[in-house]
Amino acid sequence: MAYVWSNWSGWVKSWPKTMLEPATEEELAAALRLAEGPVRAAGSGHSFTPLVDSSGTIVTLRHMSGVVDHDATALTARIKAGTTLRDLGPMLFDRGLGLINQGDIDRQALAGAVGTGTHGTGGELGSLSASVEAFRLVTADGDVVIASRAENPDVFDAGRVSFGSLGIMSEITMRCRRAYALEETGGRMAVSDVLTAAEALRDANRHFEFWWFPFADDAIVKFLTETDKEPKPRRRRADGEETRDDKIFRAACEASRYVPFLRGPMQKYLTSSSGRYSSTLTEPGRVRWSHEAFPSDRNVRFNEMEYAIPAERGPDCIREVAAYMRDSGVNFLFPLEYRYVAADDIWLSPFYQRDSVTISVHQYHRQPYAALFAGAEAIFRRYEGRPHWGKLHTLGAAELSKLYPRWDDFQAVRRRLDPGGKLLNAHLKRIFGEA
Repeated sequence: MAYVWSNWSGWVKSWPKTMLEPATEEELAAALRLAEGPVRAAGSGHSFTPLVDSSGTIVTLRHMSGVVDHDATALTARIKAGTTLRDLGPMLFDRGLGLINQGDIDRQALAGAVGTGTHGTGGELGSLSASVEAFRLVTADGDVVIASRAENPDVFDAGRVSFGSLGIMSEITMRCRRAYALEETGGRMAVSDVLTAAEALRDANRHFEFWWFPFADDAIVKFLTETDKEPKPRRRRADGEETRDDKIFRAACEASRYVPFLRGPMQKYLTSSSGRYSSTLTEPGRVRWSHEAFPSDRNVRFNEMEYAIPAERGPDCIREVAAYMRDSGVNFLFPLEYRYVAADDIWLSPFYQRDSVTISVHQYHRQPYAALFAGAEAIFRRYEGRPHWGKLHTLGAAELSKLYPRWDDFQAVRRRLDPGGKLLNAHLKRIFGEA
């Protein structure tokens, strides 16, 4: 039987010999023992790098979903690794819990989001991986390893961000908090004011981020603040169900493809369509439970590059990236995205021992991205940037080993758990210098 696998943007495709869909940890272990390499795990395909690409075996975790149990006192939950964040929110809420933080896309499987260091925004808040308390890992030989700070701590430190290179997670225990509501406010601000006040805006809000179309003089800011106000329920749209804004933005992307000189005026127009923000306004924002407040339904597909920059250097870096994008002559329409993430202790986390700003560059999925991303990446590297593992970058082992102080320790754990390299595809071999 011929199989084909594709990621969300459609730019990464793979034709494995075998596709496996285990429903239990036992089935996963048996599958890994017998599977033909390279063996790669697939969540929901929201990585833009070829992490899942394999000519051998792709294992999907979509049948390994649900909350196994929870501890209402310790505020933790044991979750099957294939559970999507979108499904997980209501499951935790029904148990009186919520994730400490999450990003604005919730289609990812938990294991994929954890394994790539996926994050939201918040000066004192870490990535999803930083909230992991323990996990069960099925190795390439089908053995099950339990990892936490107390048990196999080196596997715990390496495995929380390891993009399926140590094994495939079957369960993850997440540190949560009691269910809480968030109030959303925001609007347009002069980008010069946003960048000047970025640290103050970060410190004054639980969540602060902004989007900047480089040809516009304003940025669009978003704040989420914890509140005791009564949340209103949100109707979540089905995947692919487009909103009016989706249709407008898709039309703008298509127009920009064929009439590139319109990209500047359209970016200014798209920015101006958001109302002006003022901290002195007293109008209430939109109040929702956290799992309904965080996500946005993004249906206009794209490819993405994101780097984590030392937090204090973020404003200077994004100014330089925006100037490059305006001056390069490369056609693009999507805005830059700017978020804060707190430091952690995970060996290959982009936020290892460093409070960070993440800056994301997007390109419409029907347009080539290489030229646009290459210029941005050169700037990110000058600012000591570390790439998001699930988003496009060109770094290999020589560059990455200099960015991560525990690189060699990670490699030692990886080689111990997978001595034959059964889990390594071509992309991972290049990253780890095993080609």
